[in-house]
Amino acid sequence: MNTISTNLKNSWKVILLPVFVYALFFICSGGSFGKPTSILMNLKQTLAPTLISYAMCCNMLCDRMDLSAGAVVMLSAMFGAKLVYLYGIGLIPFVLIVVLTGVVLGIISGAMYLFLRVPAIVTALGVCMVYETLSNLASISWVTAISGEITMLGRFPYCFILFGLMFVLFYLIFNYTKFGYHVRACASSQQIAKNIGVNTRKTAFLCYVVSALFLGVAALLKISIQGSIDTPMYMSSTNIIFNCMLGIYVGLALEQYCNLLIGIFIGNFVLNMLTTGLLSLGLSASLQDTASGIFLLIIMIFTYNNQRVIDFINSQKKKNELIKANQ
Repeated sequence: MNTISTNLKNSWKVILLPVFVYALFFICSGGSFGKPTSILMNLKQTLAPTLISYAMCCNMLCDRMDLSAGAVVMLSAMFGAKLVYLYGIGLIPFVLIVVLTGVVLGIISGAMYLFLRVPAIVTALGVCMVYETLSNLASISWVTAISGEITMLGRFPYCFILFGLMFVLFYLIFNYTKFGYHVRACASSQQIAKNIGVNTRKTAFLCYVVSALFLGVAALLKISIQGSIDTPMYMSSTNIIFNCMLGIYVGLALEQYCNLLIGIFIGNFVLNMLTTGLLSLGLSASLQDTASGIFLLIIMIFTYNNQRVIDFINSQKKKNELIKANQ
């Protein structure tokens, strides 16, 4: 019974965050925010960023920042779209090409990190610039678009089915495999993990392999849902991953109440609602960024310190009870 009660309390705490954000913007916008179609769209737009977060998760836990992830997503999507435009390939070839391109590009990033033996962020920046250059060479125009049957996987319910399959796959990999155990060991301490027999270089490469698969599927979902992809320039592909990184941090904050994967999804959903909600209030782009940063900071402070607040309130209650008893 205690376990069930604890799980229910934790579930309520996790659900409370998106409910609070929804209620806040619903009230502030006078009801224009939060219509069922808008919420469904928010959920759809959360799928690809969540997969990118899963792709980056293992590396981030091991203190490796892969800034090339956004470029991998954009180049994979753009390459598939260009083949559709030039040769009229069908849905299945399009799916295979986009996913396999993401896998190959992601594995190249991992191989570069292992062989160059320089900090991951340095390798990632170099690879990112190369991939952005290739995206510019591959682009048909500033915006590369697809339409018709090719976007089928971006429609309801196929996008949710594909996401569900990838969620289950990552859940099994992260929680029930030797690789997942090694990642968690390296996240705690690389040196201790090495001392207990974990091959940290092999684990690092496998992190990039797993990341590559999820980046390929994320690219497929992203262009299928949006119907287009912009040509990256001047490191603009990093804009894709920054919100995904924030989603991971929110997920880590919620991990004390739920599984990390669920926390990451909730984090990305809240961030997407935040963007949509600020847009519904008519804020300019610069004010949206400022408000998003402040709001996210408040959420993180509350999430990481709510137990302290609860303990403080309980201690004050006990003090008041003792004072009353002594009187």
